This record gives sequence, structure tokens and C-alpha cells, in this order.
Amino acid sequence: MSVVLPFRDAADTLVAAVQSVLAQDHTDLELILVDDGSVDGSADRLAGVEDPRMSFYRNEHQAGVVGASATGFAKAKGRWIARMDADDLAMPGRIGKQLAAAASNTGVVSGGVELISSCGDGMKRYVEWVNTLTTFEAISRSRFIECPVINPTAMIRRDWFERVGGYHESPWAEDHDLWLRLLEQGCPFVPVPETLLQWRDSPDRLTRCDPRYGDRARSRMRAHYLARLPGLKTAGVVIAGAGPIGKRLARDLQHEEVEVKGFFEVHQRRIGQNIHGAEVASAEESNRWRSSVLLGAVGLEGGRRQVKALALSSGRQEGEDYWAVC
Repeated sequence: MSVVLPFRDAADTLVAAVQSVLAQDHTDLELILVDDGSVDGSADRLAGVEDPRMSFYRNEHQAGVVGASATGFAKAKGRWIARMDADDLAMPGRIGKQLAAAASNTGVVSGGVELISSCGDGMKRYVEWVNTLTTFEAISRSRFIECPVINPTAMIRRDWFERVGGYHESPWAEDHDLWLRLLEQGCPFVPVPETLLQWRDSPDRLTRCDPRYGDRARSRMRAHYLARLPGLKTAGVVIAGAGPIGKRLARDLQHEEVEVKGFFEVHQRRIGQNIHGAEVASAEESNRWRSSVLLGAVGLEGGRRQVKALALSSGRQEGEDYWAVC
């Protein structure tokens, strides 16, 4: 069992993160620490932490979390590899509970999160949402809404990780990209419905300051992987929601050579408009474009629930010919 912990300039939190791993109830593990070019003396803070299970490396690849993680995964010896970040805290039973939950065919085991030092309501809502994904089916169906697995909770089986080529340097979030590729290949995910990690929020985290984690990049990623769903290009799509999210997604899907047949809307002023060459119809016409895949892109509170009801009323099934994207 291996734990990979990449870090950069994490002097204030690294020791606590490391100690939370070394204090696991499951003691048969190795901890791979990868310094991704720290300049704040992060590694020096660990001078008083001695444990034969720890090993240190410098990032041997391109600077950044993808390169540092690749270095760590290459050095790890375990069949199972858990991810950990330098500003988070693993609960004492994390590793043991994840190993116990893994079946013979499991590829990823995730877990619940407690948010600490929250910087905004958006992150709180995200954590509350991801903690509701307590089955493989929920993770699979929700893959395009937000990242369905919080990366430092993940324990990944090596052969599945290698099968899809690990983390990729991509124009969008590397962790969400990995989960989408694994789900695309049929990898079984097992979420442990308990809090396994204390996840620290901060103003300078990548999800807040790197455009690869922003709305535009996320829309491009959704379109890229939606376009790869079996039969979607043949069927085309209809988008429920002609607001900013739906418009951006339509443009990105067209870039992926997916035909956008039309939009459904509840706002009267939008009905009858033409957006990116596609007509906007009333939600009451839910049986129109029935052979196309319905994508829910209503960002207002309660919008996802309303679109799902619309999809079910027209005989669609979530995860087959209906997907929520927000």
C-alpha cells in the first residue's frame, strides 16, 4: 500500500499532513513525498519526523501537480496507491477503511470529506454535494456536473491507473479528467460513505486561481468527453437551458462536431430564438427531438431537479440519454 503526497511551498501544513498518514491504523504502507520545487524550506520542516516508511524525491517531470504525481506513482511499490495533499489531514482509519471496501474488480475507492477553513459558500455546496455520491451509480451519473471524486481522498489500483495513462497534462482539471477516462473505460468506483479526509480550503488553491479549473475549461472538458459517449454524435443533443452555461456548452459541443438539435427553455423571452444555429423551444415540448440525448444545463437552484423531471417525463433514463452537466 502506497501513499503519494506531492508538495510545493507547504511549510505551514506539510508536517501535519505527513503525521496524519503515518498515524494510520493501517500501518503497512509507504509514504512517497515528492517536492515540486519548494522554495520555502518545506522539506526541512520534516527533519524531526523519522519513519522508515517515508521516502523523499524531487519531481522528475514537468513542474506541477501532474508531473509531481507521476514521479510519485512511478516510485510507489504498492498495488494500491492513495493520493494525499500537503494541506489536508487523513482521518486515522482512512486507509484501512478504503482497503476493506475494495472488491477484486474495484479501480478507485473514494471517501467523504470534512471541509476546514472554508473560503466561500461555493466550496461548501460542492463538498455537501460530493458527499452525497455514495454509490458507483451516483458517481457515474454525476460525472459531468462537477468533479465526482475529491482527488486527495482517492485510492487507485495501479493497473487501472496505468491502463488509462495516469494523470494527463490537459487544458482542464487533471483529476476530473482522470475520473472521466476511468469511468469511460468502465472502471468500478467504490465510495466509502464516511468522512475520511479533512480538506483545507484556501484563497490560493489551484481551483480558485488556475484557469484550468474554471468554468470555460470545465465546459470544454464536458464537451470533449460527452462527444466520446457511444452513439452521442449519431443522435445529437438537445440542451435544457439556453442561459450562459447552455450556450457555452453548445458552442463547445459543436467544436467537438456534435450536432446541437435545439434547446428547451422556460423563459418566454428566449423561446423562438436561434442560438448557434439551434432553435429554442418551450419545455412543454419535451417530446421534441426525442431521439437526441438531453443535457441539463440549468444553473439556477432547483434547476437540475426540474430538468430531471422533464427527462423522466419524456421517457429518458439518466446516464443513458439524459445527463446533467450542472
